[in-house]
Amino acid sequence: MTEQALKLARITKRPDYLAVAGTRRKWVTPSFILQAMPGEGDSPPRAGFTVSKKVGKAVIRSRARRRLKEACRAILPQYGQAGWTYVLVGRPSSVEYDFVKMQADMKWALAKLHAGADLNSGKPQKTPQKSYKNRGNA
Repeated sequence: MTEQALKLARITKRPDYLAVAGTRRKWVTPSFILQAMPGEGDSPPRAGFTVSKKVGKAVIRSRARRRLKEACRAILPQYGQAGWTYVLVGRPSSVEYDFVKMQADMKWALAKLHAGADLNSGKPQKTPQKSYKNRGNA
């Protein structure tokens, strides 16, 4: 394979990360959270990676991010949807999690997000509260 084929399309700007998070489409796994934003067009899927300080110091966060990037590099071209944008948020277990299992989790999460399973989470939707302002004294 050429280096161009191995290169991932990346997002690097904060507004892009916020736009993906704003869609509220995500799938949680033991080692990462996969957020997704559907897109249009034939462009290759794009990916962004973030690991917070809760995971550990800089060396630990970098290791977690490198593991997520490598798993994504192997899985996303085959299982990602064209035009979609993904953000992988590293969790504390991503540093020591079995790499083969991480890739299997990524395939599973992508399949669930593309099928819309996150939209049918079973959680009741918030309904507006009834207003009793005009109720009067009975």
